[in-house]
Amino acid sequence: MTQETSLIGKFLIAMPGMDDERFKKSVILITAFSDEGANGLIINKPTDILSYQDIIEKNSENEELIAVNFDKEIKVYYGGPVDFEKVVILHSNDYSIPETNKVINTDCSITGSKKILPFLGKEKFPIKSKVILGCAEWESGQLESEIKSSEWLIWESNNHIIFEENPDLIWLKVISSMGINIGSLSNQRGHA
Repeated sequence: MTQETSLIGKFLIAMPGMDDERFKKSVILITAFSDEGANGLIINKPTDILSYQDIIEKNSENEELIAVNFDKEIKVYYGGPVDFEKVVILHSNDYSIPETNKVINTDCSITGSKKILPFLGKEKFPIKSKVILGCAEWESGQLESEIKSSEWLIWESNNHIIFEENPDLIWLKVISSMGINIGSLSNQRGHA
């Protein structure tokens, strides 16, 4: 695995002492990593800034709205503070169009095209999905510096956690899967 792809597809887990409220108890799926910087999506922070219905109405043609089932609860997640007006769908690999990008080292993909939106309310494909507003982004060397100063832990991702329906459990599930006792984690940066 090259350095450029070494963090892609991994979880970035906020340490308990994370000062930035936007990232407190966050689990981020790293979707891009290179010498130029990194990108990721927070997968465990629902938001009520926009509902799924709001997003559909803003991004779909009227005839597509007729086929959408708004009875199915579809949460919208805060993916991070960058490009907050941008909507992406993180989903299982059972759906693909030309605008779909597979997340390396995972069993999931990202589609930024509005074409996928009406399908989420149906019981077909993709089987698993999350509607996400915005993303997290780091400049060159910034993420590596934050990891060295113990702001983040890195762990292997998996679809069971990525698509966990109860977002309140995700951070704890990842910490548990690491075999870490939550009480043993320090609330101060730079300490284990």
